Amino acid sequence: MAANNNPKLAAFIAELRSSPEVSPLISHYHHLTAQAARYGEPPVNLSPQLRSALAAQGIEQLYHHQSVALDRLRIGKHILVATPTASGKTLIYNLPVVATLLQKPNSCALYLFPLKALEQDQLKTLEEFKAALPAPAFTAAIYDGDTPPEVRKQLRLNPPQILISNPDMLHLALLPYHESWRGFFSRLKFVIIDEVHTYKGILGSHMAQVLRRLARICRYYGSNPQYILASATIANPEELAVKLTGQEVEVISESGAPLSGRHFLFINPDSSSAALAARLFVHSLRQGLATICFTQARKITELMHLWALRQAPDLKKLISSYRAGFLPEERREIEQRLAHGKMLGVISTSALEMGIDIGGLDVCILVGYPGTMVTAWQRSGRVGRWGQDSLVLLVAQPDALDQYFMVHPAEFFSRHFEAAVLDPHNPYVVRAHLPCAAQELPLKRATESVFDLAAAGELIATLEQERRLLRAADGEAWYASARFPQKEVNIRGIGQSLAIFKVGSRRAIGAIDGHRALTECHPGAIYLHKATSYLVEKLDLERRNVWVKPVEPQYFTRIQTEKETEILEEFGSRSSAAFTVHLGRLKVTQRILAYEKRRLVGQELLGIVPLELPPQIFETVGMWLEISDVIKNAVADAGRHFMGGIHALEHALISMFPLFALADRYDIGGISHPLHVQLGKAAVFIYDGYPGGVGLAARAYEMAEPLLAKTREMIASCQCEDGCPSCIHSPKCGAGNKPLDKAAAVQIAELLLGLQSRPEGPEPPSEEIVIQPMRESGGPSCSLPWGAARRIAVLDIETQLSAEEVGGWSRCSRMRLSVAVLADLSQERYEIFYEPQVDNLCRRLQEAELVVGFNLKRFDYRVLQPYTDIDLFGLPTLDIFEEMQTLLGHRLSLGHLAEKTLGAAKSGDGLLALKLFKEGRLEELVAYCRRDVELTARLFEFGAHRGYLLYQHRQGALVQAPVNWSADRLFNKHEAH
Repeated sequence: MAANNNPKLAAFIAELRSSPEVSPLISHYHHLTAQAARYGEPPVNLSPQLRSALAAQGIEQLYHHQSVALDRLRIGKHILVATPTASGKTLIYNLPVVATLLQKPNSCALYLFPLKALEQDQLKTLEEFKAALPAPAFTAAIYDGDTPPEVRKQLRLNPPQILISNPDMLHLALLPYHESWRGFFSRLKFVIIDEVHTYKGILGSHMAQVLRRLARICRYYGSNPQYILASATIANPEELAVKLTGQEVEVISESGAPLSGRHFLFINPDSSSAALAARLFVHSLRQGLATICFTQARKITELMHLWALRQAPDLKKLISSYRAGFLPEERREIEQRLAHGKMLGVISTSALEMGIDIGGLDVCILVGYPGTMVTAWQRSGRVGRWGQDSLVLLVAQPDALDQYFMVHPAEFFSRHFEAAVLDPHNPYVVRAHLPCAAQELPLKRATESVFDLAAAGELIATLEQERRLLRAADGEAWYASARFPQKEVNIRGIGQSLAIFKVGSRRAIGAIDGHRALTECHPGAIYLHKATSYLVEKLDLERRNVWVKPVEPQYFTRIQTEKETEILEEFGSRSSAAFTVHLGRLKVTQRILAYEKRRLVGQELLGIVPLELPPQIFETVGMWLEISDVIKNAVADAGRHFMGGIHALEHALISMFPLFALADRYDIGGISHPLHVQLGKAAVFIYDGYPGGVGLAARAYEMAEPLLAKTREMIASCQCEDGCPSCIHSPKCGAGNKPLDKAAAVQIAELLLGLQSRPEGPEPPSEEIVIQPMRESGGPSCSLPWGAARRIAVLDIETQLSAEEVGGWSRCSRMRLSVAVLADLSQERYEIFYEPQVDNLCRRLQEAELVVGFNLKRFDYRVLQPYTDIDLFGLPTLDIFEEMQTLLGHRLSLGHLAEKTLGAAKSGDGLLALKLFKEGRLEELVAYCRRDVELTARLFEFGAHRGYLLYQHRQGALVQAPVNWSADRLFNKHEAH
């Protein structure tokens, strides 16, 4: 165990493992032994100048993978190098680029990095390389958003041989103005794309289109650059490279670089992980160990920095935070002080996880599992770079993946890396980039060789209708109508962005893409920007502006939503284990109902504020698991909550999905249906959270069985009793994590995986409707003179779930039908319907000339609507509850009206009906529901005959509530429609 080449580290590890404070929290220790380097053959035709320059930098031999990569480049291959952090990937692209520039000074190279800090680091590396060569060697410069305007102008007039930039600048500043860069594009020999694994999801889908636009410009100016891509180790490097560039790419993935010894301690705190990490950070610094701490959020970064300074004010000059939002010069200073040993510790977001040179560090603290193995190894690779042993502390959070690895630590060290997933054909992304491409060069049928205009025919037609593309007079080409359509495309999101303004200021402080605006910037939301909390005062969707003001709230906000999923097209299905999984195109409708205010400490609910916002409707790609009635019945027979089970399973599937693809839970959505109308059975849907899809659901479809297996394992191994944030709770659940049933989720997963034998399910209820004559059932006969000539239906329903179980009365559409009783007054009979017969019920309602009920519009119809395409709210309806509320201005119950008007009583309340259903006492449930129908029918006849109902006034008197339920009023208004 001892870190022999790093005595301070060895002492620190020993102290932690024996500490009475930390030792009980350590769930696992692991040591990775050092590995020696494997060297390759010397590169062919390397000039004496370059050999001398390499030697000056201490490079006498090339690693095996570097030698192989240079050999493949020499014969003209496009390559992707996917090897671990600190394996010398930079040299693989710098060496051939510089060699070419020395031989052919007229050549150019374009370097693209996802972060500005990486650009600065690369420029420093190139300058060091240049200093080891005879002058003049080559020119290199950065062209990004931080470049002053006068410098940008000079770079356009006289481009350097190596231009260092980022995808955003390529999209917004280079391609739209390619004529100003004519000489650069015409001489372009290399395109270098570093940190390729970051181009996943929606950014990756956009990047694929930007690179296709780059290919068009290069062809236009006669260049054909060679692509050199570099990436962290991922599961699908070749697939990613091909989708991203559209080129055939050869992958080099076996690293010959040496690895220093690395120690791992997994720590599972019983309180705040960030607070413990701050103490460990300070303790590590006190031992003289250079330390980097990675957090998951900007706010935690700043809080930990504050806590560390309070514990150790004497270390103020030796530690810093680091995150997006810092000024460029602030970031440069921190990087340089770390690299030169003038700073001992830094607390960072993901901004420092990639290849920025920050020197030799001893300890890496991960505040929570970063979400993917790729990121975890990349962050841990920031330490131990000078051959010394290093330590990685994983301080777990109460999150599903964190806790999974605390229980199954061997998985952390044996797991394969995840896949980086993108969809280069996402129609929403392609549609956004077609006008950009047309602005750069016309889209001509005869000569277009990058975009498939035939395949994009529907998109082009839509863009023509929207006047974003204009067709040439001869119909053979398209031009962009806007002078600069690139401004409308946010390549790191989807949809038009909304600008965020501070109240009283005209300068935007930030932006948010349209897809996230309603959920994160609704009126009343607490929005965090650059570690400052803002209250959203106004959301102007028409002008695409958000107005905020700074606040210091003691609460955070979380939305309550209601979602519906419609299957538009099925791409495929397959059987796996004991279940069937499907992939297809979905229409997702999300309605934001309200937002919750929750206390920052303890998350206590302080209040719920209703919202009136337009629904979010988008088409995407999703996969779904079908769940048979046999499984549903087995869960009910076990006394468990089926809806709570599939809801919990949905949450857990989403939280475990990052084990299989580079994604986090905010990239994907889910919804669980106890009865999906189109499928006729229960289903759990997992879908891409972006319109058009980005390939994540397709990956879930491919990995459905291992995903489900890992999900079951994670839930079952969690030590909690009823569910917690470590297993089935979700921080983004629009239903407030209700209902959830942990045991039911495990049972459903095991039945789907075939780990439990499926019980023989009971025969489903007959499709034949049960009919009971009113007279035989003790019900009233119709005494209205016009009743026999009209088809009048009186309806009441009961549900399987309570309002509490689905997250409130606003979500009654999720409560599911247990039984419905419909009284046909003209036929003088009751008709009984169960859930499998709900289609018949809705057709019967559609056939009626008038549907009578109590609270139909606010409750019964909302429960039934998800089952049918019939617009129930458009049916001719007399809602007695609504009539009384409109007349009196307050609510009256059915029981109150029946008692005061008829002298009759209900047989119980809704809680009794739920109890009867859950105990399987269906005959008693039908009798209870039938009694409510009988009372409603008698109230209707009483009001139609007398012109009023009776209720008890607040001052105690029995008072008439006038009603007009004449045939002329009830039927003529509907017949007029």
